[in-house]
Amino acid sequence: MRDSKLYKALVDLSGHELNRLHRFVNSPYFNRNQPAIRLFDWLREDLRKPGQGAETGKETIWTICYPDEAFDDGRFRKLQSDLLKLIEDFYAQEAFEANPVHKAKYLLESIYEKGLERLKGGALKTALHLVEDQNLRPASYYYFRYEIEQSIYELNRLDQERNTKSNIELIAQNLDRFYLAEKLRYYCTILNHQLLAALDYKMLFIDEIIQHVEQNDYQDVAPILVYHQILLTYRYPDNEDHYEKLKSLIYEHIGIFPESEAKEIIDAALNYGINKMNSGVTRYLREVFELYKVFLDKSLLQYRGVFDPFHFKNIVTIGLRLGEYDWVEKFITSVAPALADNVRENAITFNLAQLNFYKRDYSKVIFLLSQVEYEDITYNLNSKTLLMASYFELDELDALNSLLDTFRVYLNRNKKIPATRRKHYLNTISIVRKLARIRPGEKKEIEKLHQEIEATQGIVSKNWILEKLDNLK
Repeated sequence: MRDSKLYKALVDLSGHELNRLHRFVNSPYFNRNQPAIRLFDWLREDLRKPGQGAETGKETIWTICYPDEAFDDGRFRKLQSDLLKLIEDFYAQEAFEANPVHKAKYLLESIYEKGLERLKGGALKTALHLVEDQNLRPASYYYFRYEIEQSIYELNRLDQERNTKSNIELIAQNLDRFYLAEKLRYYCTILNHQLLAALDYKMLFIDEIIQHVEQNDYQDVAPILVYHQILLTYRYPDNEDHYEKLKSLIYEHIGIFPESEAKEIIDAALNYGINKMNSGVTRYLREVFELYKVFLDKSLLQYRGVFDPFHFKNIVTIGLRLGEYDWVEKFITSVAPALADNVRENAITFNLAQLNFYKRDYSKVIFLLSQVEYEDITYNLNSKTLLMASYFELDELDALNSLLDTFRVYLNRNKKIPATRRKHYLNTISIVRKLARIRPGEKKEIEKLHQEIEATQGIVSKNWILEKLDNLK
């Protein structure tokens, strides 16, 4: 039963959510299927068992749902399907209740369709009140306003005098705002994808839209302002004023965007800074670090309560490069519980190992990295690279050569590693092996390896290798 689709639909719900679902399943308005209620009650109790206990057979569960009937496998599967459909209805109802503006729109539509004139005045006031009280105002807000204004037009059309101005202008205005903001948003997504790969997209009227936005005043429409500013950072990366303006807009307006959209927006700002940093503009190392701290204080690096593991690793790496060791250690300890269960242990172990490497406690690095074998390819590659450097720093040449041998085998056998990436790590293994053979003061060998490093495209930890080579002089 625990492997069923039905069980898996419930296993991640919190106790509070299960309680709301319990009320939903037991509501006669939504459900009158008593066996489904009994099946849900059994599932709810089973989910509360510590360690979940022993598995219960479906024949036993059947006797709970249908106490006086012989087991019927087909009917039992149908019952599970019925309950799963009810759970899907619950999720839909939750989403509906969470969006009062959409709810008001359906109320107005229903009043219009059924001709409920006596309810019209109150419903119109309620709908407009809900629209004005809406805190989140992404592009979809203007679409909901468009729908509300459309419903208001339909309700008032028959009563309105021919020479009286209707709300058609508001209908069109809200639709335009939604359309412009969404087109800009997805064009920004295209530009981001094209930074990573040569992908070809077609989007109608985008040049005309950009020109229109730049020639008209949309200061009161935050989604248009923000996405247009992101677009400018992609189009003109050398103009840092666009980035500074984007930061200002984020600080001012990020609270009106839902979590998923806010994540896109802050990622755009962070990616700009990271690209600058990776291009060699060293002052952006501190800039990105301080930007991360701002977003941390505002709790903007989590989505649905889970901290983004990419940002977690980035913050640690940048903080270490800046020498912020104490801050990084506190960050790892305080934020790690918010990481997803499937990445938490690896993230903690690897990033503590990184911290100890920067603090030159190489024995601690080796101890930490020996505790876990990373399934994630990136963690595995980074872990082996960190181990390699630690063995070198401790002059553990036998352990280093053994690691380099097993590392090469891993790279050649693992077909999931992209060819270019594999080549970069194989280059690194070859260079480090030669580095380990050079004795201090061997100027000819040092210069020869230095020339090879500069001529080789793609070396991991190149700066560290060059630093070690310089030390040998």
